[in-house]
Amino acid sequence: MTPYVLALYALVALAVALTAAYLRRYVMPRPPVGRMVGADIAVMVVTLVVMPFAYLHLPTGVVVSIFGLVVLTLTQLTLAPVLGGRWGMIAALLLCAADVTAFALGRPAALLVINDALLILLVVGVVNMWVQAAITPAQVAALAAALTLYDTLATGLTSLTADFVQRMQGLPFAPVLASSYGDDPALIGLGDCLMLSIWPVVALRAYGKAAAWCAAGLEAVLLALSIAFVLSHGRLLPLLTVLGPLIVVQWLYWRRWQARRTPAPARPEVNRALEVADAPAGMWAALSPEGVLVAEGATPGLARKEARLAGTQGVPVVWRLGE
Repeated sequence: MTPYVLALYALVALAVALTAAYLRRYVMPRPPVGRMVGADIAVMVVTLVVMPFAYLHLPTGVVVSIFGLVVLTLTQLTLAPVLGGRWGMIAALLLCAADVTAFALGRPAALLVINDALLILLVVGVVNMWVQAAITPAQVAALAAALTLYDTLATGLTSLTADFVQRMQGLPFAPVLASSYGDDPALIGLGDCLMLSIWPVVALRAYGKAAAWCAAGLEAVLLALSIAFVLSHGRLLPLLTVLGPLIVVQWLYWRRWQARRTPAPARPEVNRALEVADAPAGMWAALSPEGVLVAEGATPGLARKEARLAGTQGVPVVWRLGE
């Protein structure tokens, strides 16, 4: 089993490295959905949690068709910046067709290789799409915390993950990265791959190279401990049970570090308003664009109203004096 475990974690490292390399060189075409918000994180959590339950109760053909469509779409989006839109679609169609053909012909080795290639492309595409949608470290930490709870319940305390893997292994478009199937499979789920790949690149963008290298180093240690756990206990360690808290702790640390190092923003309008001696403390001052006091009031609305009555052109800047 040792060669299969080592091969599996080599594939995981490859997925993480390709994700970072892709981010540096390519921009994915994506729907104009704007920035990532909290509701998007909630949808992703629900999707990743509901997916195993759905796959256990839906007909196999329906399961394969749904995930195959998702894989085809995301593979094309990932390959489009590299090969061009048309060739990206052709390559995605050929890979998906090869996955189904290998399954139909009963070629498990070919199915395993093609499925792993598709899953790595899916991870690269999804992570880069999230990063380009400006996912924040706080959102990644929230996603990691939610998936930690789910992984602990589904893998550590119930047989949900084991049942899901048992049904999906050997099928095309299985959402697992694997180096072997059978009685002692060596595989890792899609959620684990996504979280391992996204945190280093998000940490790099938000906090710099030190945070990115720290994230990569901790993940390397975690993978090494996981290998040792597999070799000593004969089963895989539920990675998210450990990885999720690691991400949350790193986010808390780097957020605090950034707050200490970030200087207070320059506020010239505030400084000008505080220098106005005629306005009493506790009042609101309306300043002209040149920084001249034109009106004051007990509330922002009153200050703006007085400024309009005074005939001031433009939108005045209103700040509370005496604070």
